[in-house]
Amino acid sequence: MSNPRRQGRNRRSGFRETNRFVVVAFEGAETEPKYFELFRTPREKAVQYKPVGNPNHKSKPKEVLQRLERSFRDYKRGRDEGWLVIDRDDNSEAELNSICRKAREQGFHVALSNPCFELWLYLHLRDNAAFADRHDCQRRLSNVLAKYSPDNKGEYDTEPLKAHIALAIARAAALDIYPDTPWPTHQCTRVYKLVQSLQASS
Repeated sequence: MSNPRRQGRNRRSGFRETNRFVVVAFEGAETEPKYFELFRTPREKAVQYKPVGNPNHKSKPKEVLQRLERSFRDYKRGRDEGWLVIDRDDNSEAELNSICRKAREQGFHVALSNPCFELWLYLHLRDNAAFADRHDCQRRLSNVLAKYSPDNKGEYDTEPLKAHIALAIARAAALDIYPDTPWPTHQCTRVYKLVQSLQASS
């Protein structure tokens, strides 16, 4: 596999060299990658978003971590960032504690949503609501986000979300009352931290 930093150095004159890569591995194969297409960056940008594919739909947290570990071999720890985007779902507390510990030991970040990633999308369009579980969150998101359906998660329209990213960050940050814990045990999404990193200029 070619080294992305070497590619950056070989760019033709006129392109700004990449300062930082943000490498992101997702639990989901549809909803999350669809949203983060909003952060696809042209080559002249200093911060470059690099998604890790999930072609086999392996969604257990340990599998997400394994994909990130493999993909991050071509990047530089310390300046480049590795992120896991996972959900609370039905994963046990012990499993999530273990994954967060292993990720932290390798310098990776965990953007966990409790109960699910759809909470992050919902916060673009509405204030937080008390969801019974992930199914309730997904159902209520389908009422406010065009083309989103729990049975067709990858076909929603991201255009209505673009103008409300800052609002979603503010709403999510307000929910994160214990931001230094390994993962939020209450209804909250730490995807806002990843988005803040992607929006940084250097």
